[in-house]
Amino acid sequence: MRQQESKLQQVAQHYADAIEAGGLIHLYANGHSLMTVCETVVRMGALSGFHAVVADGLTQFVDVVGANGIRTCQYFEKYEGIGARLIDELDFGPKDVMVFVSATGQTQAAVDIAQTFNQRYPDLVLVVIASLEQSRTAPPKHSCGKTLFNIAQEARRGYLLDNGMPMGDLSINVKGKTGEYQIAPLSSIGAFSVTHCLNELTLRELDRRGIAPVVLQNMHLGKTQVNYDEWVRDQRQRYAKAIHNPEAVRPVQD
Repeated sequence: MRQQESKLQQVAQHYADAIEAGGLIHLYANGHSLMTVCETVVRMGALSGFHAVVADGLTQFVDVVGANGIRTCQYFEKYEGIGARLIDELDFGPKDVMVFVSATGQTQAAVDIAQTFNQRYPDLVLVVIASLEQSRTAPPKHSCGKTLFNIAQEARRGYLLDNGMPMGDLSINVKGKTGEYQIAPLSSIGAFSVTHCLNELTLRELDRRGIAPVVLQNMHLGKTQVNYDEWVRDQRQRYAKAIHNPEAVRPVQD
């Protein structure tokens, strides 16, 4: 995190701008990167103002087999054209931020929606949380010939925050009697670290500006006042703008 501290500070300022304006930081993910979105959007200590952009077909594969199994999810991850359909469903305010969470930065669906967002809303902030190494050096999977690394570089206000994942994600090689095995993926741990750094920096920036953020408090310790109603009320006001925002930025036509 220290190596990208300056970039984290810049992104946190954009987050704070969105929250101060009553807007949203939208987070897209597919596959297991959904966990990072959940960790950011609805969690003890979560700031209001974060909005999940996730589709069930791209994220719900914990059944492993069957109609909602991993093969179905992976099929949709490879589908190109889904980006336009997802972006069609959203209004973006003038200070809103769009974040793309991906372990590798290569998945076709993630690249598809990021490319669509960048084409339609070139003046809004685009943030990628992914492996710098893999998204920069591994071959693209999308037919456009790009990864999220390329799209973040092309964006006028683009940032890539490195999740620190090694190539291939797996970090431990076990040689045993029955064979050799690679285990212990690190991408989720790295992405969690990035998002919690951003949460702290965003809160500190809002506080520096004299703005009191609405933070979901801990209900389990017995000593902390639970503020669910206040937090949800603020989220409802913000989420309504994602569906219908009178001040929405007009998209550039495809």
